[in-house]
Amino acid sequence: MVLALILQELSLEFDPVGSWWLVLLVTCLLAVVLLAVGPDKTRVSPGRRLSLVLLRLGAFLALIACLLRPTLVASRKARQQGTLLVLADASESMTVVDGAGGRTRWEEMSAALAAARPAAEKLIAEGDVDIALWTFDRDARPVAGDAVNPFPLKQWERGVASDQTAIGGALDDAVKGVGGRPLAGVIVLSDGAQHAYPPRDQPPQGVARKLGDAAVPLWTITFGQQRGGGQGRDAAVTNLSVGETVYLKNALEVAGRIRLDGLADRDVVVKLMAEDAAGGMEEAARTVVRGNAQGTEEAVRLTWTPKVLGERKLSLVVEPQEGEVVVTNNELSTFVEVIDGGLRVLYLEGALRVEQRFLRRVLAASPDMQVDFQWIDVAGRKNWPVDLGRTLAIDYNVILIGDLDASALSQQDLGRIVAKVNGGAGIGFLGGFHAFEAGGWGSTILGQLLPFEADRLARQPFDQPIRPGLHIPGPVKLVPDQRFGGISILRQGKSEQESRAVWQAMPPLEGANDLGRLVPTAKPLAVTGDGRPLLVAREFGEGRVLAFAADTTWRWAMQGALDQHRRFWRQLILWLAKQDDAEKDSLWVRLAQRRVSPGATIPFDAGLTKPDGTAVADAVIEAVVVSPGGTSRPVRMARKGELFSGVLAEFEEPGDWKVTVQATKPGAAAAAVRSARFTVVRQDLELANPRANPLLMRQLAEVTEGGGVRSPEELGEVFDDIRTRPSAFDLQQQWSATLWDKWPMFLLMAGLLCVEWYLRKRWGLV
Repeated sequence: MVLALILQELSLEFDPVGSWWLVLLVTCLLAVVLLAVGPDKTRVSPGRRLSLVLLRLGAFLALIACLLRPTLVASRKARQQGTLLVLADASESMTVVDGAGGRTRWEEMSAALAAARPAAEKLIAEGDVDIALWTFDRDARPVAGDAVNPFPLKQWERGVASDQTAIGGALDDAVKGVGGRPLAGVIVLSDGAQHAYPPRDQPPQGVARKLGDAAVPLWTITFGQQRGGGQGRDAAVTNLSVGETVYLKNALEVAGRIRLDGLADRDVVVKLMAEDAAGGMEEAARTVVRGNAQGTEEAVRLTWTPKVLGERKLSLVVEPQEGEVVVTNNELSTFVEVIDGGLRVLYLEGALRVEQRFLRRVLAASPDMQVDFQWIDVAGRKNWPVDLGRTLAIDYNVILIGDLDASALSQQDLGRIVAKVNGGAGIGFLGGFHAFEAGGWGSTILGQLLPFEADRLARQPFDQPIRPGLHIPGPVKLVPDQRFGGISILRQGKSEQESRAVWQAMPPLEGANDLGRLVPTAKPLAVTGDGRPLLVAREFGEGRVLAFAADTTWRWAMQGALDQHRRFWRQLILWLAKQDDAEKDSLWVRLAQRRVSPGATIPFDAGLTKPDGTAVADAVIEAVVVSPGGTSRPVRMARKGELFSGVLAEFEEPGDWKVTVQATKPGAAAAAVRSARFTVVRQDLELANPRANPLLMRQLAEVTEGGGVRSPEELGEVFDDIRTRPSAFDLQQQWSATLWDKWPMFLLMAGLLCVEWYLRKRWGLV
């Protein structure tokens, strides 16, 4: 650091004890003592008397000096040398050939620096400013220069960080790297194309704004064209969208977007690749996209029908084109969970009542149940019967019929329902004003399924008051029947006694349908307090039939029995589907996304749930993540309510990764294990989109004052401008010295008093 002496000042400052008035008072008292109490004139000669007075006066003056506390202050101004920071882009996009005479951007930049060398050397020779050259890509690095060659750039060489451009991060690192020296300015030489993965994707505008706040000018010089001539042809998959799950043998639509640059009027094949049971990739579908002169993105939609259960990889691939420099962006992949159709439930309802909303919500919360809801509005009964032929062609496990009149369905559809139940499906009739005999169901072909005897006179006409004889007034308490109440539908505890205690504490229902006389083969599973049937079951062919006379179980959920309400309806559906004995805990893992870039993070959740959908409270879940190369490491999991959460991070290696979770619970013979895969996309950021971005460079320059946007030919003028108005930084330096509190002052005062006393004694005055 060079310091030049500009100005030197010397001053004497006082800091009196107490105040100036106190010092003045003490001075007056000392003067009185000095004048009034002097040596005896009759005993000493005038010469000796004068000597004693002078010694005493010196002591008094030393005392007054201590009271004034004088300080000698010296100051000077020094000029500190400023630093001009020059950042040169060394990322791979600087190798694009789009300059004059077939030169790369790096060669154009090197030529601009070489042309500006004389101006830079003059600036350095002035002595007020030195030049610090840094190159950057993903990282920033200083380049050692000297007065002879301030810009010692060589031919471009690929480095480990050349595949990214982090203008913001590099600018921030370089400013910090100059070691706190005052900046005379910053010059950024780049194509302006910021391509960086987290955490190096810091916006450069924020760093430039800090420079502006510190009054540091910033100049930008852009190299390259907004359309990279070195990458004239490029086919890329820019987006892939697909659902997270799909049912086995159901068609899944895969949507994507394709960008075709430099491929106008050319047909490009786009393929959908799907993972097979052996782990290989096979073509599932293809389409053809025709490029246009504008290079705009085109949407594509392809379908895939999975044939194997489990997690499957899907890839949208554009066939490589002749002349393409970059092919890493020709493919995007993700993962889809292929699940068994589980229980498919058809729910037919004639009234949008509160009960159906709660029931649909419960069933939708079960991942192994797919509910198809169909509302047959009574207001459109002039068009009854509706046609359910296509709906009933689906292989449903359970059919629910709510508050719906029998005239809404045709005889053919009713016959199809009977055939399904006879073949093994389950059917449940739910309470309502037009349910059971109030809706005329006993008089149809479905009457043979019902667990109660038909009553043709018990019909509820439309648009007429409700017939009270068809219903049981509330409140109604559901009580498990002593003979059949131990069925799984009504299980609410570990034992039948616990279940009965739970049902005893459940809120009452508002009312129920009167089912009348039961058929001999019917089993009343639950009854009212006075023994009237509420929940009745029977077998029909290979299927099962249930009649539930209530329609206000939503009161259970609203009055603190949400878990019991959910368990009841889930167990009811499982019993109808004959899956009441196959229930077991289920381990699941859910990733926030299945496709990420290196450096990003993926939050994920995992949990172990009981058959009724509630979480296993005492479960412990651990997780590990496995890289494409097979290296595994543990992932920290934290409990959040009923589930466990974690964050996947630090995966730089591209390819397919896997997270595996393991759940254990006390008393379990073995741990449950579940895995989920995700892919880390490694695209060539620099050459996949090599367009220069002069807009970003302009934004950086305009944030500061005194800088600006310059062309490569004007780089030398920037150095001349800094030289003609050098950025000098004046420093104020001060030194101070206090004399009154040092030992010489003490010796002076003590010496004067001692000499005065010695002379007085010698001369016989004491």
